[in-house]
Amino acid sequence: MNINELTSSPDYELVAAVKHDEVKPFIKREMERNEGWARVANMYQLTGWLVIMLGLFKAFMPFYTKREYVYLLYLLGGAVFLFTVGIVLHEVIHVLAYRYVGVRHVSWGTNPRKFQFYVQADGAVLDYRRFRIVALAPAVVITVLALAGMAVCYNQPLFYSFLAVLGLHGLCCAGDFGLLCVFQNYGEQSVLTFDDRAESTTYFYRRRTTPDKAQRTK
Repeated sequence: MNINELTSSPDYELVAAVKHDEVKPFIKREMERNEGWARVANMYQLTGWLVIMLGLFKAFMPFYTKREYVYLLYLLGGAVFLFTVGIVLHEVIHVLAYRYVGVRHVSWGTNPRKFQFYVQADGAVLDYRRFRIVALAPAVVITVLALAGMAVCYNQPLFYSFLAVLGLHGLCCAGDFGLLCVFQNYGEQSVLTFDDRAESTTYFYRRRTTPDKAQRTK
């Protein structure tokens, strides 16, 4: 289904249209009324903070006892890497995921003032199954890479850099989990979405429930 077919179809209704520079408050509202993906996001971020606290304690002990600060520097370096190169890597993974689900025309967007970075599939209509792959790809890939790096570099200073990436990456995934909440809030399998680059807007449509169908579901 293409955009014209979706927007003109009597079987679908518009349930949400969000400007990209207003996506943060929109996602916050959607997550507040969701108990599925919002809970996963909270657990992911909470685990990340616990990892960071453990890393800080472990890195600080050599400094406290021997004034060795190299581990603290590598921990800080991992955080700097995540919020510079790591952000680009996060979006590149989104692009590759879009290609995996068959979307070729992808563009980049950014709002440095609000510290927003994103990719958009202009004109491609996605269902929940395909969008879920795109949304979750960075969280899965970067988590696996960070864990692998920690395993390989255990008892080495670089271990703390991978630990920082693992612990803080949840902050970069809030938007991804939040958009999945939109699907859950309006009925996962009945929702379709697309981006309009010219309008800098993401639209969500839901299959209409006819009176007959509504009666049968009671």
